[in-house]
Amino acid sequence: MDKPNYAIIGAGNGGHAFAAHLNLMGFNVNLYDIDPERVTELQKTQTIKTTGTVNGEAHIDLISNDIEEVIKGTDIIMIVIPSVYHASIAQKMAPYLADDQIVVLNPGATGGALEVSFIFKKESKAERVIVAETNTLLYACRSPKVGEVIISGVKDLVRVATIPSEEAKRIEGLLNLSFPEFKSVPNIMWTSLENVNALLHPAPTLLNAGRIETKVPFKYYLDGVTPSIAMLIEKMDEERLGIGEMLGLKLPSILDWYEESYGVKGNTLYESIQKVEAYQEINGPTTLNTRYIFEDIPTGLVPLSELGKMVGAITPTIDAIIELGNVILKRNFREDGRSLGKLGLEEKGINEIHTLLSV
Repeated sequence: MDKPNYAIIGAGNGGHAFAAHLNLMGFNVNLYDIDPERVTELQKTQTIKTTGTVNGEAHIDLISNDIEEVIKGTDIIMIVIPSVYHASIAQKMAPYLADDQIVVLNPGATGGALEVSFIFKKESKAERVIVAETNTLLYACRSPKVGEVIISGVKDLVRVATIPSEEAKRIEGLLNLSFPEFKSVPNIMWTSLENVNALLHPAPTLLNAGRIETKVPFKYYLDGVTPSIAMLIEKMDEERLGIGEMLGLKLPSILDWYEESYGVKGNTLYESIQKVEAYQEINGPTTLNTRYIFEDIPTGLVPLSELGKMVGAITPTIDAIIELGNVILKRNFREDGRSLGKLGLEEKGINEIHTLLSV
């Protein structure tokens, strides 16, 4: 495959960034979004203007809300939507997938590739679809209006893993034709457990509830992640690393992640966050009904907690943030979230998980 054709699923912030950047690099790109009004607006000019780290005006040949039309004949399908919709979009595209197509979740959150692969096995006629997930989104970006995107930063390193795991190096090579930042890891437990959004989003948002509800403007990372909140996140990180150890994985800490992703180094998480240039203009949410909670708890913290119980790793701080989110948003995120059953891991032990991930 000299130059893969791409389908981008989702025309939000990340979808705008991927579609524009790929087109400007000379790749053929189709773009899908479920919102007909957004699609119609994009179809008026067929262009996406990007500024910031990546500058240019990209022309997108096919923009549609017909999922079959968008993914047909493409080599790599990049899913760039909130992880709470991974299951529904997998069910939507399953009938139209072809053998050897590659589906990449950007990012997978915790357990995204497992959930999507489990759905494909039940509902797709294709016998061989490779499902991959990244540990984080490549870009720090915002789309202020349809057809425009500001890419304020591109991470230095994004990890990617695949199901089946033996395909990781090949998929890395294909993705590196456009994105040299993508580097493969042995299996998707690595990428799932390196879901730092689960650490960086729910806790600071919930602990800034008073500021958010009184509509006081603040910079999310620079103002919202105070030294004490950063210490709490580091405690959650210890619990995450403990789950990895029980699964035989020596994962990088969140401080290591910041150094690898943004090239910043601090003695504490608070110091590292203050040094990230891409964070300088990111504002805090104006409502508690935000993806930082309703996405990153059920597809981030809940499966982390469930995996912890399965392998015998305790997660009291993670569990406390889940419960705090349940109370404040009047939700049951454990019921709504990614359970072991939804990941195809129910009643499986550590040895069975390793076997599952190696095929």
